[in-house]
Amino acid sequence: MRIAQIAPLTEAIPPKLYGGTERVISWLADELVALGHDVVLFASGDSQTSANLEACWPKALRLDGSVRDPNALHMSVLEQVRQRAHDFDVLHFHLDYYPFSLFSRQPTPFVTTLHGRLDLPEHQVVFATFPFIPVVSISDAQRRPVPGAGWIRTIHHGMPERLLTPQPVTPAYFAFLGRISPEKAVDQAIWIAKRCGVPLKIAAKIDAVDRDYFESEIRKLLTPPDVEYIGEINDGEKSSFLSGAIALLAPIAWPEPFGLVLIEAMACGTPVIAFNRGSVPEIVEDGLTGFVVGDEEEAVAATDGLSRLSRGAIRQRFEERFTARRMAREYLVVYRSLIELEALRDRASTSYRSVHRDSRPHAQSRPRRIPSSRVLEEVIHQASAEYVTVGWLTSTLHRHSFGIIMLSLGLLATTPVGSTVPGLILAVMAVQLIVGRGEPVFPHFVMTRRLPTKQILRLGGRAIHVLKYLEKVVHPRWPITFEAAKCAVGIMILLLTAVLLLTPVPLSNVAPAMVISLISLAYVEEDGLLLSLALLAAIILVGIAAAAVWGTIVGVVLTGNA
Repeated sequence: MRIAQIAPLTEAIPPKLYGGTERVISWLADELVALGHDVVLFASGDSQTSANLEACWPKALRLDGSVRDPNALHMSVLEQVRQRAHDFDVLHFHLDYYPFSLFSRQPTPFVTTLHGRLDLPEHQVVFATFPFIPVVSISDAQRRPVPGAGWIRTIHHGMPERLLTPQPVTPAYFAFLGRISPEKAVDQAIWIAKRCGVPLKIAAKIDAVDRDYFESEIRKLLTPPDVEYIGEINDGEKSSFLSGAIALLAPIAWPEPFGLVLIEAMACGTPVIAFNRGSVPEIVEDGLTGFVVGDEEEAVAATDGLSRLSRGAIRQRFEERFTARRMAREYLVVYRSLIELEALRDRASTSYRSVHRDSRPHAQSRPRRIPSSRVLEEVIHQASAEYVTVGWLTSTLHRHSFGIIMLSLGLLATTPVGSTVPGLILAVMAVQLIVGRGEPVFPHFVMTRRLPTKQILRLGGRAIHVLKYLEKVVHPRWPITFEAAKCAVGIMILLLTAVLLLTPVPLSNVAPAMVISLISLAYVEEDGLLLSLALLAAIILVGIAAAAVWGTIVGVVLTGNA
């Protein structure tokens, strides 16, 4: 498989020191190469990778003081990738929502892994604008603030199995690893360690934006040898640092999407005591690989149970759940699914590239008269990678939704045993047409019902071919508009539905169902000639049914009088 990995330019791949996202990208790219795939990594020129490196800037922006606006360079990266998109089977972005708009307008399948927090108000806006762009979450907790995003899978991070390993040392202290900032709450780690009477070693980076916080809030708490700050450490130093710890303390004060330090500790067989926020309950198995606690008091109490945990079992759970090989294989499942979906779209419509591919279809941008087959093509291309809802379908079909749905129900109602449910739905839709609704409305549980995208693509592909064949003979003759015909169509379908449901004669459903289908086809294609003929047939059929009912009533009355 030809795979493009597109990384941020902020850090090299892998980063020289701290940089969780960049480390994950490095591990993923290397594992994909090891699994036999052709990988190109778009990253800074000082990156090191077993993949083919496409240098988008000479060195990481964190180390390049001449760059003041990283957004400009990341926009340049997007254009570089767009120009080469046809070289790949799939594009995998790690640039948040930057690629959403541009790459929704080209045919190569793409996916974005979201690495950061999504609980800010502005995130609601961007995912409401791009609800069907395929995205991967790094934890289920990360998804919660934006459940309407185009989630296709949660893939937990993984790291190389032999990168960090248990070392033969005697654990003698608590460890804090990562970054000193308010959300990491190192002050609470210090408080927990002091309450337990256990030394604490802090191996952490201090960003420039957190320097004042460190100087004003943390420095005064550093009291060697009880609390020792040893600075930022690299991967080569972590095995001994974590193996020497009785436990890793992670009293985080924010909904962290995924804490790499948690699985780094597990790789060394070290238990974790972490606050129950963000992804922690997904990573730490309470009572097996550590303890998930609610506050400082619970953390102190949890230390009594550390002796019951097996460091060997913790390492085993790391190997089972959090290796880079497992992560890469899960991403390959995503890539293949996206490629298969694009192939289904190709088969559904050979002309799909002529359809305007925007992230949110708007009815007002369509031509006044547009063939139903083209409308279905647009639906296919706007469908998310995993599922769509009934409400989304009716909204996307917009003014064509009544005709297409009624046509489908009419055809379904022609079957000998399948007329009752379609007939009831048709009656509801007919009433909505009569009162002038623009789109059909169903109960909330129906509108929110999820339909598998693959099934929609298969059915839609068949429907497109049938409609294109019909559109050779059914097209705007005696042109009508939806609004002009809506009331008449609604009344006649309501009457036909009554005939469909109330006539107790075997196979009596076939004729009214066929006429409903003809009316729906003429209505959705805006064919005034066919609609006139279909309405005439409906009048005749309703008249025959009414005459039959009247005759039955008269017969019953006469029989009763006799």
